Amino acid sequence: PTNDLVTAPEILFFWVARMIMAGHEFMGKKPFTNVYLTGIVRDKLGRKMSKSLGNSPDPIGLIEKYGADGVRVGMLFSSPAGNDLMFDESYCEQGRNFANKIWNAFRLVKGWEVDESLSNPNEQAINWFDNRFNESLAEIEDDFKQYRLSEAIVSTYKLVWDDFCAWYLEMVKPAYQHPIDAASYKSTLAFFERILKLLHPFMPFITEEIYHDEVFGEKGEMDCIIVADYPTVGSIDHAILKEVETIKVVVAEIRNIRNMKQISPKEALPLQIKVNSSLNYEKWLNIIFKLANVSETEFVNDKVAGAAGFMVGNDEFFIQLNETIDVDAERERLTAELQYLQGFLKSVDAKLNNERFVQNAKGDVVQNERNKKADAEAKMATIEASLIALRG
Repeated sequence: PTNDLVTAPEILFFWVARMIMAGHEFMGKKPFTNVYLTGIVRDKLGRKMSKSLGNSPDPIGLIEKYGADGVRVGMLFSSPAGNDLMFDESYCEQGRNFANKIWNAFRLVKGWEVDESLSNPNEQAINWFDNRFNESLAEIEDDFKQYRLSEAIVSTYKLVWDDFCAWYLEMVKPAYQHPIDAASYKSTLAFFERILKLLHPFMPFITEEIYHDEVFGEKGEMDCIIVADYPTVGSIDHAILKEVETIKVVVAEIRNIRNMKQISPKEALPLQIKVNSSLNYEKWLNIIFKLANVSETEFVNDKVAGAAGFMVGNDEFFIQLNETIDVDAERERLTAELQYLQGFLKSVDAKLNNERFVQNAKGDVVQNERNKKADAEAKMATIEASLIALRG
């Protein structure tokens, strides 16, 4: 008897059903609890692999080219539960790039110099990633319970590549040739070790190699990651997760203005904020300063004339540039954004005015549409006010 049976749908009635009946008949109990049906491996065009078509890759050749972990990840990317696997070699390349990303992130963290005398300026970033890890781990565990292995690796990929490498490490890493404080370094290593354990079922080779590095402490010969305790889901503060998503958009918008105005990333910019929401931006200023290279911030009560501006939610942001704003171009941009929001609002209203949708859809889905309407109306009001100011 076992818990899971992995088999093919072709023999569901020829063999699986017989085992179930035989188990109950002769042993008085079921032989297994779950049946996982695997699909057929096909090429990216949906054709069965065969020698005559020449579309069957050599696994050894793939491993030599992309690494064993890269091939494993590539196969998982293309294997939705219960469906045929549409194999595409580009997924293996993506898996290899993922392994390189993990290795380079490890080299970055290992190369940091620690100064025990420094205070910790990264408490908010550490708190955020701790909650983000728990949120992602809960999603991954749910995927495992439902045998959605492809979804589980995608969630893990996003956590590591986007949240850990692209955001968290950028938030906490010290300036060039500067040391990091001990608390931030210790927390980052702890996060990295938890990530390695999370990744190990998908990428056993690179995770075992990194896990035995001296930065994670001395380990005995049998202290392998394969027998280490798997991470457990902790409490999740959804408020801080929502706040950081807003801060990410703020940083992205400032970077967009740099690109549009062709301003060097090294040139620090002043930022003025008109807060119309309940979000406390002051506790996130050090992250905005660092990731967007902001020189100073000022909280204002009115719109700033002659400044490049953008909105995040209902809050307004202004950047004073050492140039004259092209009023016509700004008016054109705002008008285009207003027209987009008007079209978006029309589609939302169509749903909310549909009685069948309101009656049959889940309550949270209907409420989400109402929230979209409120947000769009608030943004439209702000844009209309900006257009009036430009006319003046």
